[in-house]
Amino acid sequence: MLKDPQSTARAMQRNLSSFSVGLPLALVFCVSLWFLPSSLRAQENEQEVVANLAAGRVVLYVARDAIVIGAVEQHVEPDSRPPLVLPLGERRLGILLGAVEWVWPASGRPLVRLDRDLPALLSEATRPQPKPEMAQASDIEVIGVTFLESLRAVTSQLHHKLDLHPDEPVAELLVVGYEPGYGPEVWLLAYRLAQEVLRGEYWRTRVLRPSYTQLYPPEKGQPRTLVEVRYPPDDTGPTLADLLKQNDPRLTRLRAADQQMARATERLDRGESHKAAPDDAIAFIRAALPAIASTEAKLIVGALYQERGLQWVLAPPEPVQKAGEGKPREPGAPTLRKKP
Repeated sequence: MLKDPQSTARAMQRNLSSFSVGLPLALVFCVSLWFLPSSLRAQENEQEVVANLAAGRVVLYVARDAIVIGAVEQHVEPDSRPPLVLPLGERRLGILLGAVEWVWPASGRPLVRLDRDLPALLSEATRPQPKPEMAQASDIEVIGVTFLESLRAVTSQLHHKLDLHPDEPVAELLVVGYEPGYGPEVWLLAYRLAQEVLRGEYWRTRVLRPSYTQLYPPEKGQPRTLVEVRYPPDDTGPTLADLLKQNDPRLTRLRAADQQMARATERLDRGESHKAAPDDAIAFIRAALPAIASTEAKLIVGALYQERGLQWVLAPPEPVQKAGEGKPREPGAPTLRKKP
């Protein structure tokens, strides 16, 4: 049992040691009921769930007319993936972190990839006649609730006690893009689990409604600089912004040797990332990511242009699927956004 987990991945791996020898070192949730007769145990064992992680860091440079996206894989276990990028419309992307791939090894059931399911589900949810509960929701809330329903479909089958920290999200969704009449925005949606015992060692697991945190634009008067998110959240290494402030020699050398790097870092020093040229921001992200990555880590770099959409510089290791176009946001619709 996990008493004081120091890392999401390492903690989950310790949790599986008594129940799932031989399975991949991933997030493993065992729902076997050991007090039941053996004939029933076998039936329950077929429902064992393995959830593979998308882990790493995401760094965003919101430049002039483009949002530059950099992602670094953190290889926390053999079947982990880099952060997963998926289109959520013509001018919006989602970046998934955490438990995003769900497998039932003994049941023969097909693998569930939440990043592949979400665009189609979102397209359905934003049709002209949405579900009643979606009718008064903002577009960010629609995305949040749509992913919540998808996540609940798999986590509801977890019936073993999970010793997770209450603030430890099982999954996170970064929503990055442009809103007409508003400008660039970045939201972090975090999904946490709650459990209650139903009988004996049989637990009901549910995903709580997500928390919504707007990471960009910052509050009025605050500097506009890099946005960085990491998963697992207990990663204590310095951020790219920290390295810049500390005059890390790797970045200092790049800054001195390249004019684009110099211009991009100067904008960050001034808290004026939104005034940087997209090409300068791309050059900075592409050159600086190795400073926070291991030598074997996969890197992803792209730019979401306000007028041209997504352009890859270093594409993800597997192609993203084309998203269905959502319903345009109606003027005056409810919003959670801060005023720019």
